Amino acid sequence: MKKRLLGMSFLAVLCLNITSNVFAEEVVKTISSEQTVTSTSENLEDASTIEATEATTEEGSVVTENSDTMTSSEQEISQDNNNQVAEDVNPSEITTEEGTFYLPSGRSDAPSLFRSAKASIPVVQATDNNTPTKSFIDVSSHNGTISVEAYQSMKKYGVTGVVVKLTQGTWYTNPFAASQINNARAAGLKVSAYHYSEFITDAQAIAEASFFATSANALGLAKGTVMVNDIEEPKIAGKGDHTANSRAFAARLNQLGFGNVRHYVGLNWITSGRINAGSLGNKNIWVAAYPYNLSQNNLYTQYGAWQWNSQLRFPNINVNFDISADYTGAFINPPQSDSVAMHRLYNPNSSEHFYTQNGIEKDILVSKGWRYEGIGWNAPTSGAPVYRLYNPNAGDHHYTLNFFEKENLVKLGWRYEGISWYSGGNITLLRLYNPNAKAGAHHYTMNVNEKNNLVRLGWRYEGLAWYGK
Repeated sequence: MKKRLLGMSFLAVLCLNITSNVFAEEVVKTISSEQTVTSTSENLEDASTIEATEATTEEGSVVTENSDTMTSSEQEISQDNNNQVAEDVNPSEITTEEGTFYLPSGRSDAPSLFRSAKASIPVVQATDNNTPTKSFIDVSSHNGTISVEAYQSMKKYGVTGVVVKLTQGTWYTNPFAASQINNARAAGLKVSAYHYSEFITDAQAIAEASFFATSANALGLAKGTVMVNDIEEPKIAGKGDHTANSRAFAARLNQLGFGNVRHYVGLNWITSGRINAGSLGNKNIWVAAYPYNLSQNNLYTQYGAWQWNSQLRFPNINVNFDISADYTGAFINPPQSDSVAMHRLYNPNSSEHFYTQNGIEKDILVSKGWRYEGIGWNAPTSGAPVYRLYNPNAGDHHYTLNFFEKENLVKLGWRYEGISWYSGGNITLLRLYNPNAKAGAHHYTMNVNEKNNLVRLGWRYEGLAWYGK
């Protein structure tokens, strides 16, 4: 009889452990005995009925300690089972044709819910140019107060936007949001906002969207602000129709005047079918997948943005940042009214870089296998012309501000394709030449670190190419 009771006790505690691991400890505000504010509270037992003391481990799992009913070996078995359940529902890695990626999830900044990323994700220095495009960061209370000067320094490395966490569920507000927003504005960055979602029904999605909008209004965010639905919480995975719920979330924000809604998801939420990206609009998707081995390749360009690392470090700023590449310009500052964005693309077969202000031309090239690397610079709408030429033998393009160079190349058989853009402004575009390349022999960049890196690799620096804004 004692053995039977011990077995039943162990089974009961084991069940509690599994429940505790899936539904992390959080603050729950009770509305009534049958309803709570948080969307996930329907799945949680009242804390008063759980006598065991919970301790959160490094990986964010929960171990229930009760020396009267469980031995240490039994606790180990229970914990292993819990970890396996969590891993099955929310894998930490995914392997695709592009490589193996770490999958971020459950990174809430709310008290007692934070689960840290794996240490194997590479730390990236902002000065490193062997990376995807650094377009915008996102921040929460983890990042604390960020000064105007810190934001301004980020712009030197191409960052022109920040997405600030405002809310979570219907119970949490980021205490640093106001200063993070105001200082970013003062530094000239584009500010967007995100909500860490917990909903698993349309009704909960509507309630959370309303809570999100109320916070945005209180912080003075304009109705045109990009508002992000952050779907990553492990404990809600597979517990609702996430696509339909996300549509309800977006529709409610639209009703409240916020018409610019995006959806942040880990790549595995799409590949597993939990989120139908096409239904929400591919370009409305901000996808997350962290490569272990970095390169300049911008991946997942079929979506609106790609978060590719969570450990970006800027000089003299003692905190890491999430970093993303923006493929639509939604999260970054638009070019000035008297300038146009210059798109930069890369051909992995010929190694040629291509530059154009024509969005249609850019999209056609992407459909043919070119990799979109983001906005290279902003060009004025008038000024000194920059000429574009094509070499039919090598199959690459050349751009020059020099009329006589253009004329000489035409005599040598290059085809003149007209004025591509104009030069003007206070940003210097640098020109480099690769003596070993058969195609893509010239490269143009405003990034001094990229220029220096290419020179170390054997490229010849040829000086000023033209000016941009």
